[in-house]
Amino acid sequence: MNYNQTLYGALHESALKFPERNALLFMNKYISYYELDEKICTLASGFLGLGLQSGDVVTLAMPNVFEAIFSFYALNKIGVVCHMVHPLTPVIQMSKFMKQNNSKFIIILDTFYGHFQKLYEEEKTFILVTPVDEFGSLKQFGYRLLNRKKLKAIPKSDRILYIRDLYCWDEIKIDEIEPKKTAFLLHSGGTSGEPKTIELSNYAISYLSSQTEYILGDSNFENQHMLAILPMFHGFGLCMGIHSMLMFGGVDTLMPKFSSDEAVKLISKNQINYIIGVPSLFESLLRHEHFRSPKVVNIRQAFVGGDYVAQDLKDRFNEVMKYYYSKARLLEGYGLTEVVTVCSVNTLNDSKDGTVGKPLPGMVMNVVDSTTNAFLEPNQSGEIVVSGPTMMNGYRNDKEATDQTIVNINGQLWVKTGDLGMMDEEGYAVFKQRLKRIIKVSGIPVLPSEIENLLMSKEEVLEVAAIGKPDDLKGSKVKLFIVFVPGKQPLSNEAICKLIRENLGRYAEPSEIVVLESLPKTIIGKTNVLELEQL
Repeated sequence: MNYNQTLYGALHESALKFPERNALLFMNKYISYYELDEKICTLASGFLGLGLQSGDVVTLAMPNVFEAIFSFYALNKIGVVCHMVHPLTPVIQMSKFMKQNNSKFIIILDTFYGHFQKLYEEEKTFILVTPVDEFGSLKQFGYRLLNRKKLKAIPKSDRILYIRDLYCWDEIKIDEIEPKKTAFLLHSGGTSGEPKTIELSNYAISYLSSQTEYILGDSNFENQHMLAILPMFHGFGLCMGIHSMLMFGGVDTLMPKFSSDEAVKLISKNQINYIIGVPSLFESLLRHEHFRSPKVVNIRQAFVGGDYVAQDLKDRFNEVMKYYYSKARLLEGYGLTEVVTVCSVNTLNDSKDGTVGKPLPGMVMNVVDSTTNAFLEPNQSGEIVVSGPTMMNGYRNDKEATDQTIVNINGQLWVKTGDLGMMDEEGYAVFKQRLKRIIKVSGIPVLPSEIENLLMSKEEVLEVAAIGKPDDLKGSKVKLFIVFVPGKQPLSNEAICKLIRENLGRYAEPSEIVVLESLPKTIIGKTNVLELEQL
């Protein structure tokens, strides 16, 4: 497997090998590898026509639709750095992200223009996507009719472009791209729980994608469909949900927003064979009245991720699979964006209850004393560290944090994860808990520090702390503890939720708000998060 190329290079190799195979499926329409490569090449030419050059940064804030795939690989082909952001990011936060990363172009759905209109005032250039452009006139008419108010509000401007107008056949010349150079920017909480932009290379993602056969236990992916529901701004969704199938000649079944009705229909038509998702996805499937049927035999493998995965969820899913003779089992792994995503995983061929599996081939995991960085013996608890080809290039514009996270131990570079765990005597990794304060709500990272800083900017607030509480459906949910300034009118729960939702997004919105007279403190005066977790 050649890792010394761009992600587009790997896809192009698949297109040369399997031109007639199906590559993408969206709303009952297939696109072949030949057609996909053609779309990417013509769009890459259009992007160059806009003056984009290798090393520039373009923000891609899209759900999983055809044009998101076209754009991603077209930008990658010409060496543009893809800045991957959640399409529902509040405009205040998006503005900050784009300024920090010197991004002047943003690619979004046309119906999202109103949400991000403020960016136009900041001299950003919009590239708008109409997600039904690849379909017939009937679907296009229905889309325009359904969204007529939003579409009518989009002004005509030389800084508002439509992606359908960019495809062209101009011959392009591209300089050779260094595969280990930063090619992608993803947002995360870092290993300390503070907001970070993570730099990843083509090499890192290609290496992880090359482990697809090992992870899935298959080698022939012709007409095998991956449910591409995890978004591309998520390392697992980008690498394993999208690129892995295209690297091996499989099919990505695109789903912009999860629908259990649609998923069950696709499973029955043998158009979903592999599923990776968060706990809520599998809960929704299990609760669907038509999921339990002989058609689940079409599911070949399933993986679940998140801070908290209830054993009961795995047991119930596996019971259905066994009953209908599917070989699939709901298996859990471990990973973090600093190493693209998954670095250890249980597989059908090698798994152990109570663990998150063994490290992937080529990856190394160990446990250290978080203070001295000394390696610990098997079954001793400490901070998990990871080393291997998928390591990030660093945190963008934050050398101090990078140097604290990527450390040299005995002559080898390791990523300190900020997670508590151990390695057992058989080489399986055991994840115990986050040492960093990151809450995963339906798989989306929520940073308590951002919530706390936002609320502390209000004069009515004296103290505040946000924590995560386990939730069977969402994995975790946000619980907020707040202390108001005596004598001032307290903020209502509705005002608090609105403030958080508008600035940080709906995933950060607390499900529970508790008002206290004071926050518990540790012996050195810090907020005692452990005590709050018991309340």
